[in-house]
Amino acid sequence: MADVADLFDDWAAALARGEQPDPLGFIHAAGDRGDELARLMDRYLRTRPRADPDPETVELARAWIAGEAPLFRLRVRQGLRHDDVVDAVMTEFALEARQRRAVKRYYHRLEAGQLDPSRLARPLLDLLARVLAAPVASIIAWRPRPLEVAPAYRIAPDALAAAPLRQAASVAREPEEDDEQVRALFIAER
Repeated sequence: MADVADLFDDWAAALARGEQPDPLGFIHAAGDRGDELARLMDRYLRTRPRADPDPETVELARAWIAGEAPLFRLRVRQGLRHDDVVDAVMTEFALEARQRRAVKRYYHRLEAGQLDPSRLARPLLDLLARVLAAPVASIIAWRPRPLEVAPAYRIAPDALAAAPLRQAASVAREPEEDDEQVRALFIAER
């Protein structure tokens, strides 16, 4: 169990550097004294002078609220196409041409909010920060949006009998190949 004062100092120092440290990780590390650390953090945040948010953060928040993916907004702001980012990833990591489809698929999922940016491998995160001209903290801060769930309906058994061609077509489709090297960039083990 770590010392509460040391944990608080580490957390406050990360804030001062402009990072967005996860307070729950620090509170968990405090063990039985987590409540004490949480109170110190709360008191610090309440008394700390508030800086105006930078224009980039405001822009990303507006994109998120409007239902747009913030990474999409960052890419468009730089005048980049989706393929430009894919090309940068391919070049940076010296990937083979056959891996392009996997990179494109994973980047699309990341930009669409289907992948958690905090799971990106650090070298990929650094590359995206350079290409999108955004701090790593901004890229990590935007979590995937929760999925909106629509009502589901049960299909009547006689409707299934009328669809044997659709079922055969779906079986004939080949599954997407999952490239382990590319997957490790976009979904890093922590």
